[in-house]
Amino acid sequence: MRIEELLLRTMKSDQNPNEGKIDYYMQRAGFMKKVNGMLAYTTAGILLKNRIEGMIVDILKKESFSRIGFSGVNSLLELEKTFHSYNDFYVGSYKDIPLKLYVKDQISYREENHASLWRGNAQNIIGFSMLGVETDSDELMVRIFRELGIEAVEDQKGYYYPSISGQEEYCAEDESGDHSARKEKDGSPESLMMVKTPGTKTIHELCLFLEAKPSDILKTMLLTDGVKTYAVVLEGHREMDLARVNRILGLKEDALKVLPSSQVTALTGAEVGFAGPMNLRVDQILVDEGVSKKKAYIAGANQTDYHYKGMKYGRDFSGDFYSVTRREKTSKGWLLGEIRNQPEKIRVQAQDGGFDYHPLSVAYLNVDRLILAVAETSMDEIGLNLSKETTCFDAVVALVDPREERGITAGSELYEILSDSGLRVLLDDRKDRMGSKFSDYDLLGIPKRVIVGRDGNFDVKDRNGSVTKTDKNNIVEIIRS
Repeated sequence: MRIEELLLRTMKSDQNPNEGKIDYYMQRAGFMKKVNGMLAYTTAGILLKNRIEGMIVDILKKESFSRIGFSGVNSLLELEKTFHSYNDFYVGSYKDIPLKLYVKDQISYREENHASLWRGNAQNIIGFSMLGVETDSDELMVRIFRELGIEAVEDQKGYYYPSISGQEEYCAEDESGDHSARKEKDGSPESLMMVKTPGTKTIHELCLFLEAKPSDILKTMLLTDGVKTYAVVLEGHREMDLARVNRILGLKEDALKVLPSSQVTALTGAEVGFAGPMNLRVDQILVDEGVSKKKAYIAGANQTDYHYKGMKYGRDFSGDFYSVTRREKTSKGWLLGEIRNQPEKIRVQAQDGGFDYHPLSVAYLNVDRLILAVAETSMDEIGLNLSKETTCFDAVVALVDPREERGITAGSELYEILSDSGLRVLLDDRKDRMGSKFSDYDLLGIPKRVIVGRDGNFDVKDRNGSVTKTDKNNIVEIIRS
């Protein structure tokens, strides 16, 4: 490829206060631009994007994933549902599994202006699903991040890239834990009974009235996205993380709102403060992982001035367990991808004629953010020190003087030799100063530079300035080394 084909427009260092940030760098290097509030990839950016996507797809193909395509998928929630519907439709018997599928798509991810390249209205993703597979989804995600050279932190099936510019919170250590098997010795009654609790609408009031602890009480938070209603059930001493609930449900940021009091009364038949999870008519109930499956709790009775004692999960109410609470010790970063295990299993005819029910795992990777994470991870004082797997070009053939015939001929021959060997090579015959050219190579992360002089002689330099003397017979080996 000739460098003119990149339509390259790099920017000189101008002591911009954002110069050390990857957003600014990617625009300065000419990989990305912000045009009318939209993220645009340049030719160089598309090459880098293709490299990252290609590495991910190669890993998926080695694991026997097959590519399919969806139309009209606009959100993460729709992606999950479509994967579930496709698997449910395609798989009829045990002969159809294991089934591994992946898609490349662009979905609506955020609803905000492009204050940062990390956030945008639409994001490129690679999504994949696994049905009837022994391979651990977590292992596959970790392998992908390792191949890309990214040290991602896992938190509740979400994978985060630690960054001081990050605007999303994660916890490196799970503080919630699974308390479903703990033994409770608090004297809570095992049988369900309704008690009158006049005017006790808050956790504090209820604790005083019933002489209980906040951890003995279940509070039920009612939410809506304007279309559906949801309930979040958690112990009384914990606080709901609304952003986390949005992410779990696959909704756009800030889509969920607290259900207005008038709608709470219409839904539960009670005033605000007496809602509970039993016989609650909402579209989905999310139960915090801190809620014990063994313990008998106090909870709202969906009747004004009344609560239940002895309410237990499984017997009196149900829901899908997730980590929905805020943690005390959190870090900032960017969510790169996550794994979502579908609550509804896929029915598959078994070999003996009966039916088995298989869980479906759906995951996605945010390609746009992966590119930024790869770039930021490889940044040093002069540019991008990309790995041979992620760099767009293995080498550049640069002519010192593109007006000299011997230099032009030698440069063209070297370019052909390297290209024919399977290396990714860029030919630079611009009439610019060599210092300016080297700066562009550093910005683009090109590791090797074949410098062709006016007389046709050449040297190979690496990005640190080390020079290797060689000839045409050994140049491919030198570049590969």
